[in-house]
Amino acid sequence: MVTLIGVLTVITALLAMSVGRFIMGGIILLLAFVIFWNRGFGKFNDRSLYEKIVKTDIPVADLYSQFRDMQTPLGKPWIAEHKGFEGDSIVFGPSAYKDCVIISRKRGNLDIKHITLVDNIIRKQEDEYRFSGFIDPKETEVTPEHYAKFAGLKLASVMLIRHLTEMIEEMAAGGHPEIPDRLDVSEFYYHNSTEGFFRDREGNDVLEVRSSYHPFEARVLDTDGEEMASVIPRAFNGKGVVIDSAGFDMNADGIHFGDISVFKEKDREGFVLESDAGRFTATIFPACMRANISCNYLVEREGELKAVIGGSPNILFDSYGYCQNDLILSYDEDYLVLYAALEIFIMTRNKKFLK
Repeated sequence: MVTLIGVLTVITALLAMSVGRFIMGGIILLLAFVIFWNRGFGKFNDRSLYEKIVKTDIPVADLYSQFRDMQTPLGKPWIAEHKGFEGDSIVFGPSAYKDCVIISRKRGNLDIKHITLVDNIIRKQEDEYRFSGFIDPKETEVTPEHYAKFAGLKLASVMLIRHLTEMIEEMAAGGHPEIPDRLDVSEFYYHNSTEGFFRDREGNDVLEVRSSYHPFEARVLDTDGEEMASVIPRAFNGKGVVIDSAGFDMNADGIHFGDISVFKEKDREGFVLESDAGRFTATIFPACMRANISCNYLVEREGELKAVIGGSPNILFDSYGYCQNDLILSYDEDYLVLYAALEIFIMTRNKKFLK
């Protein structure tokens, strides 16, 4: 957005100069320079979902010795080279959609990065098998199911980068983080608004979800149509718009289960659910633009990550038209209905922002 504003400012300056308004054009050009100069304000790691940098002299080989047996959504890591970096790189992937996460040396830093240009990976002949069977999006029917799986791998890659970076930063600070056997390996579910079913990776109906903004409805049912959970706003204004400050009630099996409220802090915002099963937070994080999912939330219970929600409120499919297409990466199946209830509630509530 900042880049777009800068480009429009430059165009305005050139238009002013073209009609002889050179002083005004010069002032506007100066403004454009200031916009572009400040475009990268802030720390790099805070701005990027797809690439993180850790200043450390830890050798790539030492990291690989610790990560080599760790299972991830992109498989276990292996060693190759990359045209853009020095020496060996640790490679996770590629996925069926060419997703890779690589850890490479760049002078005094380690670079943890998501890539899909697999031709830049220099590999040995015995690793060539990893680069077969890719799905070509241009030759695949773009359905909500296929798109959700594509987006799910992008979201899983983003989370993998985040958690690898956290471990490497702890090592760089002299710590000894626990290296799990499985990192970010999750169950996958998706739901699209044209069909209303919450489905697993194989396309099986797991739950039914129903939603609307006017009147407000956010309900989760089993496959027999029996309600399992719902979220109900406590107050509306005269136009039927939900009043967030009044909070929300979550019911489970027809009984009050917890209270949902909106929270905003200095660098975090989202929803808090105070429930019989503990305190859950759904914290928003930046849009994953490579997957066109813009309503993303980390679901945590007492600070422990339980799921990731990714939402696309308005995607156009050839056979379906425009529809909402959402996905959930579940790390703990005990709370699956709760994740579904939070997903359908959040995405329904967010319709207030769509025109």
